[in-house]
Amino acid sequence: MVFSAPRRAYAAGMRFPNDTTFHMRMAAAVIAALFLEQLAEKHIAHWSAPSIGIVTFALGLTWVALAAFHYAKSTQDRVRVLEAKLERLQALTDALADDTRARRSLPKL
Repeated sequence: MVFSAPRRAYAAGMRFPNDTTFHMRMAAAVIAALFLEQLAEKHIAHWSAPSIGIVTFALGLTWVALAAFHYAKSTQDRVRVLEAKLERLQALTDALADDTRARRSLPKL
């Protein structure tokens, strides 16, 4: 008899519980960019911040979103494969434990 382990339930929008470091790094990069822009305006004589259009901005965001989706999907597929392997190993371990128990319960000859 094979019993499967209960599956973990994650919220639909949550990729992984350890995304905090990624978000902290991205927030630090945004804050650093804001400070550098302010410093460049003060210390570089002919500095002007680059201006981008809405189409360029939308295409950039789309590219970032697609890259994140691809990364999340491939990682999710890897997790599913590893979960399946873990379930097979658990079933094999249970079968071997049952077999060992059955052999030990036989009377000695």
